Amino acid sequence: MMNSSKHNTKKRIHWGSLRFRLSLVFTVLLLSVSAVYFYLMSTSSADYLAEMTQKRNTDLAASIAKEFTIDSATNEIPKAVLEELFHDAMIINPNIKLYMVGHQGEILTASAQPGEIKSTKINIDPIEAFIHQTDSMPIYGDDPRFPADPKVFSATTLLSQDGSLHCYLYVTLGSEHKSDVASIRHSYILMVLGRALLVALAVALIIGFLFVFWLTRDLRNVVGAVRKMEAGDYGVRVQAASSDELNELAVAFNTMASKIQLAMNQLKQNDALRRELIANVSHDLRTPLASVEGYVETILHKKHLLSESERQGYLETILKNTRRLTRLVADLFALSKLEAQQTQPHPETFSLVELAHDISLQLTPKAEKKQITLKSDFAKDIPLTYADVSLIARVLQNLMENAIQYTPERGDVTVAVKKAGGNEVKISVSDTGMGISEEDLNHIFDRFYRSSSVRTKAKGGLGLGLAIAKKVVELHQSKLQAESKLGEGTTFWFSLPVSEEVAVLN
Repeated sequence: MMNSSKHNTKKRIHWGSLRFRLSLVFTVLLLSVSAVYFYLMSTSSADYLAEMTQKRNTDLAASIAKEFTIDSATNEIPKAVLEELFHDAMIINPNIKLYMVGHQGEILTASAQPGEIKSTKINIDPIEAFIHQTDSMPIYGDDPRFPADPKVFSATTLLSQDGSLHCYLYVTLGSEHKSDVASIRHSYILMVLGRALLVALAVALIIGFLFVFWLTRDLRNVVGAVRKMEAGDYGVRVQAASSDELNELAVAFNTMASKIQLAMNQLKQNDALRRELIANVSHDLRTPLASVEGYVETILHKKHLLSESERQGYLETILKNTRRLTRLVADLFALSKLEAQQTQPHPETFSLVELAHDISLQLTPKAEKKQITLKSDFAKDIPLTYADVSLIARVLQNLMENAIQYTPERGDVTVAVKKAGGNEVKISVSDTGMGISEEDLNHIFDRFYRSSSVRTKAKGGLGLGLAIAKKVVELHQSKLQAESKLGEGTTFWFSLPVSEEVAVLN
């Protein structure tokens, strides 16, 4: 039963495929056009024969009219002349009928028997159109014997002695062309044309199916690629041979596939970073928490055995670890707000030199504990900058603390502020520390990233400081950059715009 269901599904997919639908539409369209052609070819033969009959007999009525003589006294055609002329016309061509038609279309006299005439009045407009040649042939007129079956005719005017219109001579040309139409429909030429059309139809169908197969080839490649991507192969690409909309579809698919592959790789990388985050956060939280827990238990269990100095030392250690935890949580919260774009800068005009000087003074005690010299390299006439003071202060503090942390004793950390091109001010923080390898340099701004050398040679930090600094600098439409050499040191720098007020004054 399951196999039958699968078979029916495949069959539905096959009969519902785009290739089948295009082939079906093409076949129906081609057959419809052929049927219309056969119909027109068959029906137009009657009009063609009617046109030829009318053109051959255009002057028939005029030639007959020459035999008429209108009596000048009575202004009428003698009855004997009419009867003789009608008799001669019937002998020459039994299929024609002659009618004398008045000004308003009334039938004055006719060669047909009175019992055969079903209508005593005909429409005069076709007669006028024939005489004055205002319409193209065939022109159909009323047949008094068969009012529902119009016929082609020949007509002319009969004039009185004074030149006025006496009446019309109206000659219906009979219905012998009907047999001609039937014979044409079964003629050899039409049979040959029909067979040729069938052959052409078959060839057109074959060529059409080949074109449909060729046109849907690239589409099938795209469908196959989509199914492979659905199965997890994000490296699949489509090679389109055409240069039409299907090629544009293939190019769009390849672009989308590249973006999806990049996104999947980014997700894998983020997942790896998340795992590393959990490991690093667990490690960095476990150590101070364990220290706090241990010292609190010591104070509680040995409160009568501890001296005041020992108790004071334990409490200071607990405070130190608590502050470390607070700093870690604050960094995580700040980074999450920056990545969620919940932090927006509030720029103002300030002196970048003064800000760098103030932060250097704040970090001097920390640098002196490691016997590190803080140096300043401030150029003269540095213009005021336009940025968020608190956020830029956070960036400088992170960069300088990192430099102090990873610089060995008796090293140097230099803060430089100089003019840059294009109304910008460049600030850099350099150290004489261990340096960063080229491999690690490509990842130093990633969240929670710390190289193995950093973990073994330095303590503290979770790799969030540089990530926060990078996000803050990007909020100011700038870019935090770094260069480093192993064993020589590292330099970080970025640029900020000059205040517009200062730029106008300059």
